[in-house]
Amino acid sequence: PICKEKYSLGTDGISSLKVNYYVTKMVQIFNMLESEQTERLKCMGCNRAAHFRCMKCSENYCASHAEFHQKSRATHDHNIIAVKDVANNIRSLSAVREQEYCAVHTTRSLELYCLECDKALCSLCCITQHRTHSTCSVANAAQRAKRELFELGPKAGEKMSVEKQKVIALKKMANEVQKDHEQAKRNLKEFSNRMVQNIKTREDELLAQLSARKASLNKTINGKIEQTEDKLKMVKQTKAFAEKIQKNWSEVEILNVRKQIVDRLQEFSDSRTESVDNIYISPIRFAPSGEDALIQGIWSFRNRYLLKV
Repeated sequence: PICKEKYSLGTDGISSLKVNYYVTKMVQIFNMLESEQTERLKCMGCNRAAHFRCMKCSENYCASHAEFHQKSRATHDHNIIAVKDVANNIRSLSAVREQEYCAVHTTRSLELYCLECDKALCSLCCITQHRTHSTCSVANAAQRAKRELFELGPKAGEKMSVEKQKVIALKKMANEVQKDHEQAKRNLKEFSNRMVQNIKTREDELLAQLSARKASLNKTINGKIEQTEDKLKMVKQTKAFAEKIQKNWSEVEILNVRKQIVDRLQEFSDSRTESVDNIYISPIRFAPSGEDALIQGIWSFRNRYLLKV
């Protein structure tokens, strides 16, 4: 649901799919809030209902133990908030942080990382399924992933600046089209007013041509604006998401989404910015007035002179 990547199921079927840690944690938060409301969420220090959570320890407390935890010398600097406020806290995902375990060896924590398979492993998986692969610790792999995301951030930011300038130029071009259109309308009105009834039937047609021209040009420009703004919106969301997971997600979670985010930021950063100069707009030019000649050849004049661009 995040990267939109197509994935072919292996021989293990659905179980081979990667875990979506973001959705999993949102479900955990929802369940925690529901348990708190029904008083099924218990205090770590007693068996009473818990209504507070330590954001650093990821533990739930009743009011008394929450106050004790806050005043204790060892934990006085911990951030304790009401459980009902966890969902609105920027660190809510970290508030339900738990140890990640291997999907195969469910009692083994994920401590190693396979560089060839781009996957976190437990020690048993490492010496069985991945024994010939290059591995490192999850901490080292996560540190490299964070550094990679950090280095791509400024590059993507520079690209965003270029794309924003493109949007400004396109909007300026749209304004010029509008100004040119309005001036053309004024010129046409002045011209048609001198032609009395003879040109009236053609005036409407010419106005329609002008509107069609404006619509066609604006459709092209607005399409470019929309396309560029969509690209900016996408990279902004991806960049913000990358910054968020660097702060709040566990190392394994970062590694699970690293490839998709890095590929997207790299693709955006390396993409070529289309120049707005490629959209050529020629101003409308009107032929010198000549009422006598126009009256004589009014039916053939419009296409050859009046709307020549």
